[in-house]
Amino acid sequence: MPRPLIEIRNLFQSFRSASGQESEVLHDINLDLHEHEIVAILGPSGCGKSSLLRAILGLEPVTSGQILYRGTPQVGLNPSASLVFQNFALFPWLTVQENIALGLSHATLPADARAQRVRSVIQSVGLQGSEEAYPKELSGGMKQRVGLARALAVEPEILCMDEPFSALDVLTSETLRNEVIDLYTRERSPVKTILMVTHSISEGLFMATRLVVMGAHPGSIRAVIDNPLPYPRDEHAPLFLELSNRIHALITQTVLPSDPAPPAVASAGGLPIQSIPTVSLSRTMGLLEVLENEGGLELFDLARNVDIDLTQLLLVVKAAELLHWVSTPEGRVEMTPGGREFLAADVAGRKRLLNRSLRQIYVFDLVIRGLQASPSHELDENTLLGQLALTFPRERPQRILHTLVAWARYAELFRYSAPRRVVHGLNLLAPESAG
Repeated sequence: MPRPLIEIRNLFQSFRSASGQESEVLHDINLDLHEHEIVAILGPSGCGKSSLLRAILGLEPVTSGQILYRGTPQVGLNPSASLVFQNFALFPWLTVQENIALGLSHATLPADARAQRVRSVIQSVGLQGSEEAYPKELSGGMKQRVGLARALAVEPEILCMDEPFSALDVLTSETLRNEVIDLYTRERSPVKTILMVTHSISEGLFMATRLVVMGAHPGSIRAVIDNPLPYPRDEHAPLFLELSNRIHALITQTVLPSDPAPPAVASAGGLPIQSIPTVSLSRTMGLLEVLENEGGLELFDLARNVDIDLTQLLLVVKAAELLHWVSTPEGRVEMTPGGREFLAADVAGRKRLLNRSLRQIYVFDLVIRGLQASPSHELDENTLLGQLALTFPRERPQRILHTLVAWARYAELFRYSAPRRVVHGLNLLAPESAG
């Protein structure tokens, strides 16, 4: 075989939290990327998928190990790679054509060649007629086409995509997935190698020729699976279903291991320092409704009942576990007495029970202590986001804050003022004391 395009050797990455605790994000990663393949990185939330992608791009330094590009150690940004972002990352004051041309700002191309390159990629992703439009005039799918065109304009050897379809509706994301595959399989396509991060197993199987399944805490590679299915792929083909079940099992064992996890590092207040799954409380409550009707369920049976992607369902289950509503012996999801008590309570009772539970979770306790220390019982949003970013450097603080506020609002624990951009205390006394 020819030498790999990218070689990752014994890669480790660690970050230090605000408490001074060293957090290992990536552990001993070894992986090769070849020309003419699509590689999908899969795994549970927080396993380091995006961190690995950014390290390969050269956007983040690694603690130890080596990344080789065509046999030469990579230093800094990889000039032969480009990235399609999840959230489009378009400049609102620039037109479609100008946003795409921005990707060529450092290219040593004559003006006419630059303009021709922009016209070419606009045609390749179906943006003809929208050249003079601004981002605010575009749908989500069209915005992502602009992001894709901008990445393609530099004619990268490696096209990287970080969950590029997750912000789109189902039909639009399906259309764009097919169009990316068409670009890749086209005889004269500039796209030769694609590296993508996705939370969707079916998306990875639909697009990739190889799938890298990662485990978490710390992020490590659990398996690399070849996908020999020809394009276009049939999601009902026996091999597709077989591969899907195999990956499901790998990810499930990673998130809901049979062996108990080691205890998390405790904070000064005695609570384990851990984040929260960024899922809605209504979905987590809905899980209890399903379990009440069906009893305890194997995870695969539960996924079929609720019709949610497995990786999203795992986050819901982890949230219910964190609230002590369910337990997961041997990958089976069963409601606990605490879950039954919550489900049987009226609205006021549910709020009281949730209020009590949230106080035992580190991130809620962090906010409560900050509010109690403030004379106005308020916390500036940016201050809180900074604390979350320092404590959980590999997670997205905005997502954590959004989930914190939504859960706390239901429990009448604290609230958020959007106009003033502050979190403010509502009921800082424990439920029993407040009564």
